[in-house]
Amino acid sequence: MNRMIRNITMGLLVLAVVSGCSSNPEGVNRRNAQAARAVPVEVKKAVKEEFAVQMSLSGRLEAIQQVEIPSKATGRVQQLLVKVGDKVKSGQPLVVLDGEELRIQMQKAQASMMSAKARYAEATEGTEAEVLAQTANSLADLQNKANAAKVDLERAQKLFSEGAISTAEVEKARLALATAQTNLENQKQKAQQEKKGPTQAALDSAVATLKQSEADYALSQLNVSNLTIKSPIDGIVGSLTATVGENVSNNAVVAQVINLSTMKVTAKASEGQVGQFEPGQSVSVKIPSANVTVNGKITSVSPMADSSKSYPIEIEVANTDLKAKAGMVASVEVKGNPHQAILVPREAVITKAQNSYVFVVEGDKAKQVTVTTGESDGTRIEILTGLQGGESVVVQGQNMLTGNATVAVIDPNQAKNAAGKKSGGNGQGNGGWQGQGGGQGNGQGGQRGQGSQGGTGDQANPGGQANPSGQTNSTGNPEPSATPKG
Repeated sequence: MNRMIRNITMGLLVLAVVSGCSSNPEGVNRRNAQAARAVPVEVKKAVKEEFAVQMSLSGRLEAIQQVEIPSKATGRVQQLLVKVGDKVKSGQPLVVLDGEELRIQMQKAQASMMSAKARYAEATEGTEAEVLAQTANSLADLQNKANAAKVDLERAQKLFSEGAISTAEVEKARLALATAQTNLENQKQKAQQEKKGPTQAALDSAVATLKQSEADYALSQLNVSNLTIKSPIDGIVGSLTATVGENVSNNAVVAQVINLSTMKVTAKASEGQVGQFEPGQSVSVKIPSANVTVNGKITSVSPMADSSKSYPIEIEVANTDLKAKAGMVASVEVKGNPHQAILVPREAVITKAQNSYVFVVEGDKAKQVTVTTGESDGTRIEILTGLQGGESVVVQGQNMLTGNATVAVIDPNQAKNAAGKKSGGNGQGNGGWQGQGGGQGNGQGGQRGQGSQGGTGDQANPGGQANPSGQTNSTGNPEPSATPKG
């Protein structure tokens, strides 16, 4: 309402100035034309001074850690060890699956591993002394048999030369000697091998078999341990999707655990605000729904604007009593750094199509100047680029201006005085209104222009209305072109 009165008053003042010029007939046409072109405006100076604002950013609380826990085994849910809302520790069992088949496989793998260990030990420890003694005895026995076969062959050859035996008997004795010598040679090689121990190839094979069996057993142990699903972090059970008797598959999510002891707020700062924040900075964080105010620490300030042309800022907040919950709205309060800034009244800045500008009055012209704005304290706004300080910027009437428009600067004090004289009841024309356009308007219809509304004075009764020039027609009716509307 105050702005409407001010705008009406400024318009009336311009009309009053035009009417007042009628006493000078020589310049009336020129002045009337100039007044018709001029837009009444009010201006204030752009000042340069120290500026700091209390900034408030908002965001929602998020858990620092929020983990979905999948099953690493396939089986039927045998037991639920927790419920939603329970506090849990890292490694604490949550769900148990039934897996008898996996336990049997583990037992088989264990037996195979034990067998492989025995074969490996045999290969690396060498041949036992008892075996070596048996081999030595066998070697001596075969040596005796070879010697006896040799003697038998010599005797057979002598008898054959005397004609006492046939050739076949000599060949039989020769074959017996060859067999005895072959057996003796084989036993000698065996004795030598037993003294040297196993070959490298045999050792490598024993090692490989043992490692494979150990891996199979470890895998079977892991599969069995996966039948018990555990929490990977400290926190609170946020959800539990598994039910007893249900069959779950590998990688199926069965629970969610949230760590609420430390939370974070992601707020967004504007281009003018982001320079006031830096990692490690302490800020006040208010959580209205939990009735909590705590100190937070900025952990990161994004160097890049997002799709909304804002800069994400993450603040870490302690939540030791767990009053704050994920999803609650939080307000981040911080006082900006004091700095020298060019300031104008907030209403001086006009924003259209993502561009901001002000009108600067130079002489009787209003020049449109594009500006970049910064922070605002609600009354004043910082101008980052476009002004140098000291300019007269339009704060009233700017919405009626175009580039390089002709203006008439109105003193706001005069406007207030003119508005304040609308008191009514004093017998002045038009319900008691008195302007700059001339004398007082007295009604000629039998009454002295007393306002029909008493104290408002915006409209005179038919007996005494006045036009802005201070003249009233003989009938008591106002001139249509001059009577101000109440």
